[in-house]
Amino acid sequence: MRRVLLRDPVFWMCLLFFGTLLILSFANSVFRDGQVDQIQNLYSKDGTFIATSPLEPSAERWLGTDRSGNDLFQVMIEGAKWTIGICVSIAFARIALALLIGIPLAFRKKRLYTVLRLLLDGFLIIPISLIALFVLLPAFQFIDPAQIPSTLSRVFLEISVLTLLGLPALVLYFIGETRQLLAQEFMLVARTLGGRPDYQFRIHIWPHLLPTLTIVFMQQFVQTLMVLIHLSLFGLFFGGTLVLFEGNAAPTIFEWASQFGYYFFQFTAVSWINHLFLVPAIALALLVFFANLLTSRLERAYRLRRQQISSSTPSLAEAEAATAHLSHPFDPVDISIKS
Repeated sequence: MRRVLLRDPVFWMCLLFFGTLLILSFANSVFRDGQVDQIQNLYSKDGTFIATSPLEPSAERWLGTDRSGNDLFQVMIEGAKWTIGICVSIAFARIALALLIGIPLAFRKKRLYTVLRLLLDGFLIIPISLIALFVLLPAFQFIDPAQIPSTLSRVFLEISVLTLLGLPALVLYFIGETRQLLAQEFMLVARTLGGRPDYQFRIHIWPHLLPTLTIVFMQQFVQTLMVLIHLSLFGLFFGGTLVLFEGNAAPTIFEWASQFGYYFFQFTAVSWINHLFLVPAIALALLVFFANLLTSRLERAYRLRRQQISSSTPSLAEAEAATAHLSHPFDPVDISIKS
């Protein structure tokens, strides 16, 4: 699988896209302390008033500014590390916890798995976005800016909630995958020879699960991004929502999904700002596109690897035919078969 990916230009193109965004975003944090230029009014060199925010795109401001005067291009650059980092953190945390919970349960009796599935199936029916909205809305709406908790505490709390909400589906998935592997003939042989569960997992199950983990990781990445977009459209921005006058709300962090929901609420304006929400919308669409493209290349590499293993492993009929054509009856024969 690794060799297939190393020779895949599409795979490297996807990594280049994510890497470029992260490098630019972290460079803005390191060299400019994460600052975004803000221009309320635009004047000529002689001091003549030209225009006020939102400013249209120009050579100096490639994507223009929003109503607050924030440079949209710099907003997107600064928010890239938040959006990618949040989705990566939640996807990694979900997979790690699901493995710690699901793998030991998979070695238990089938009755426990049946009961657990009956209990967790209810969480698979209700959308995660709705549950997250009901849980996070009371704690992440702020009226007084002075009473907003620290950024670290808000980010940690929201990541924890979104991670726990996605666990039931992943736990059931890993239990099902592990139980399918346990039912294979080579696992029956491993148990017959006295292999302990930890040995069975380390030697036999983990090599089979590892390639699929990368695919599951990218799927969780996209799912988390979709949840963030849904929450922003409900007015719940990542890291908290600052309620302004006349029911208006603003995000506290330059995160792409939050900016999309924030600008979407300003769609009723009567200027070029009508299309302001298209800037984060296009950025999110590109992020989803490259994430799905990366997932498809990982699936392709995994599929080709399985085909190579299958073609290089002799079947039972081939092994029996080899024994029938021995020049000496005691010559060793490779009797490994396809599992």
